[in-house]
Amino acid sequence: MKKRIERLRGMHDVLPENYRRQSLVVDRVRALLEQAGYEPVDTPVLERSDLFQASFGQEAWQNLYAFQLHQRELCLRPEYTASICRLYLENYQQHSLPLRFQYAGPVFRYEAPGRGRYRQHTQLGVELFGGQPLRADSEIVQLACDILHELGIGRYRLELGHVGVASGFIERQDLDSQTARLLLSLMEQISRSPEGEEAAQARLEALYPEQPANPSRQATDEASAEAGRWQRLASADGSNYLVAALLRSFSLPFGDEDSRHEIVERFLWKIRRSEQRSKVLSALEFLRKLRALAGSPPEVFKELRQLLDSYGLEATPLEELEQLVTTLIEVGGVDRRQIVLNLALGRGVRYYTGLLFEIHASDEEGLDLQLCGGGRYDHLVQAVGGTREVRACGFAFGLERLIPLMPASQWRQASRAHALVIPIGKQDLAYASRVARLARSQGGIIAELDVNAQGVKSGLRQAARRGWELALIVGEEERQANTVKLHDLATGEERAVAYHELVAALREGGYSR
Repeated sequence: MKKRIERLRGMHDVLPENYRRQSLVVDRVRALLEQAGYEPVDTPVLERSDLFQASFGQEAWQNLYAFQLHQRELCLRPEYTASICRLYLENYQQHSLPLRFQYAGPVFRYEAPGRGRYRQHTQLGVELFGGQPLRADSEIVQLACDILHELGIGRYRLELGHVGVASGFIERQDLDSQTARLLLSLMEQISRSPEGEEAAQARLEALYPEQPANPSRQATDEASAEAGRWQRLASADGSNYLVAALLRSFSLPFGDEDSRHEIVERFLWKIRRSEQRSKVLSALEFLRKLRALAGSPPEVFKELRQLLDSYGLEATPLEELEQLVTTLIEVGGVDRRQIVLNLALGRGVRYYTGLLFEIHASDEEGLDLQLCGGGRYDHLVQAVGGTREVRACGFAFGLERLIPLMPASQWRQASRAHALVIPIGKQDLAYASRVARLARSQGGIIAELDVNAQGVKSGLRQAARRGWELALIVGEEERQANTVKLHDLATGEERAVAYHELVAALREGGYSR
């Protein structure tokens, strides 16, 4: 027996009821965004892999569906923003700014599946190119909140951050670019939970281990053996003996004298790595303090300003967030108790340059779900091939997470009656098809043609089991008289109506919507 082929883990089938709900949500969100000037666009599901190199770090890259085909590196779209930037460069560079785009479609990431998390899921989002940053930031955050209210989701938490605070501190530490990127990428893990913070520290400790204070006897002997070699090298090339003396404490592989340059380079790298460790731990402690101060306005602003002052950091990002919060509360009507300032907030992609925000809500079991994420990414257009930087910001919702949070009242809409059109004999099929088409196009009902050909009784039982309201029966008698027999499945009543009176009969009987 052939083995049954099952769907891939982390993927999901969309069944009719959920499909209708998804379509309804997409249509409502699209209409709202169009009213705000956002034009609908879409991009290919398949893109060149290097399009997303500016978005994802080395670790996140392993979660992408990337592959090689015909000597080309390709990738299933893991998110929309980079693709929309490419779309802008190929089609809109000569257009005046601002430009507003909206999209809805599937994205793919090879991540651990979980509740509401699939390896293929649907993103709904916007990208706004151009505009004064504070005004544009305010617009997209307000739009994200408006979408939730449009869908009847009123209980949520809006987390606001700004990458400028952490990046400003890290830049001042004079870390190498790789270490700086690593710290910024770990911000998301640090901001999530104490466990995430511990995991981030463990990783940094592994990458930047503390040098042992008391080397072993074997290490000491090896170091002494190396010392003679270092002295000979120092004498041979006239180098300062002090450098050689400093190098004695390091147990480095040593070959012939031609390897001197390589060893010196490795020595300098080790010195820098030791310096990096202290700076990395200092940066980690700063991020901890930012996370500890996360809270609601206005009180949190005073505490954060004091922290930045104590480190001698610019408060400009904080001032921008303060103006944004004021706009959201006074103009957008967002409850300040729903807002949380978290300057340690990090996101899973690397291109953000300013504002960061996420929207969270709890499901019926109290599990915290991230519904939306976004922010400002002024460098990304240039990173994917543009000749200059373009101010830009945007956000994306996960459609599959929105639907379970919508109240039942959002799904109440006028449903159409469902009818089964039953031809008694094969010679009645053409007439039955005419009846079905009339009922659909003018009668306002869903009319399915019975294709089982198992008789009237079987058709009536089938329609009743499915909860349908009506059967339309046609046989030789009805065909000859140009009539239709209406059978009410709830009462069992039947009556004959003329073909040209069918639409009126459906409306009078309350079937037509």
